[in-house]
Amino acid sequence: MARTRRIVVAALATVVLASGAGPSAQPTIAGDVLTSFPGAAAWRAARRAGLPMRAAVSASPAAVADFFDSLPLTEGGALARRFPAIVGNLDGAPPGLRYAANQKEAASQGVDHRIDLRGRQFLALDPRDRGLAVEVVGDLRTADRVAVIVPGAGADLDHLDTRGGVAASARALLAEAERQEPGTNLAVVAWAGYPTPNEPDPSAMQGDLARDGARRLHRFLAGLAAYTSAPIGLFCHSYGSVVCGMTPLPKQVSDIVVYGSPGVRHATATGLSRTARVWAALADSDPIRWLPAMRFGDYGHGPNPVDPAFGARVMATSGAQGHSGYFDIGSESLRNFARIALDRTTEVSLTAPNR
Repeated sequence: MARTRRIVVAALATVVLASGAGPSAQPTIAGDVLTSFPGAAAWRAARRAGLPMRAAVSASPAAVADFFDSLPLTEGGALARRFPAIVGNLDGAPPGLRYAANQKEAASQGVDHRIDLRGRQFLALDPRDRGLAVEVVGDLRTADRVAVIVPGAGADLDHLDTRGGVAASARALLAEAERQEPGTNLAVVAWAGYPTPNEPDPSAMQGDLARDGARRLHRFLAGLAAYTSAPIGLFCHSYGSVVCGMTPLPKQVSDIVVYGSPGVRHATATGLSRTARVWAALADSDPIRWLPAMRFGDYGHGPNPVDPAFGARVMATSGAQGHSGYFDIGSESLRNFARIALDRTTEVSLTAPNR
């Protein structure tokens, strides 16, 4: 019931924020997850006007969701107007508020000079440095399944829409899903929500950035769970598969797809998840296949998931070119990804067991 109410509130809040209606309000929820964002100091210092001060509130996504759930609709909109960079990037805040807050903050920061934001839905947007972004393609409110794409090295705000870019991949996946199943209620999340290694960069062989990404992905999935109970398919590319491998995944994740992977820091698929189906893909022309399967301290990420000993379901990828072509239109990898996202897993084309 609480989740349903949040979904309705999220939709209405977008209208309130856009219209500028509602009185000014101040937050009681703080935490240190967004301490470097514009407005963070004022957010921490403020209190909700006219209401008793709360005791310290946990900044977990569930607590954030409960906090916004307790607010009158106009107050949530007022918080987003006053603190757009905070609300727009706060896991657990209503998606509708985050979409509108990020559009507002992007306009004030001139982000539209870097990327076309018109008509797009961002659950997170941080233009600093190389930039981070989390975009939703489709409708989270009505989705009966959700796909989350976690990119690898080189992913950032300026490369969302390039070939192999995570947002371009999300659009390709939804388009293929709609081709296979017209009227589908799939929503796809392009999660460029962590600082990735530069490409090429020795940090891609280490785990530091993946650990940070895993913490952020875990938090994002917890925030997503507050607004949808739909099963989640996790699509993890390249270094993003290391991030997925280091993330404690909720049971809401029904499928994990690792593709172009250098390893996931687990020896077997069951190490990655004991509840989700684990899939792997590696294109014939992907140079990652020549990467040695090794792990020495924090260097290297272990065996390749397409190794039969790993135990993943290895799918066909014909038509995928290179390391960034898994979502190429017409490729068997894209068709298989859509089948998994739609839970049509019996239709996935697999490779020979001895590949």
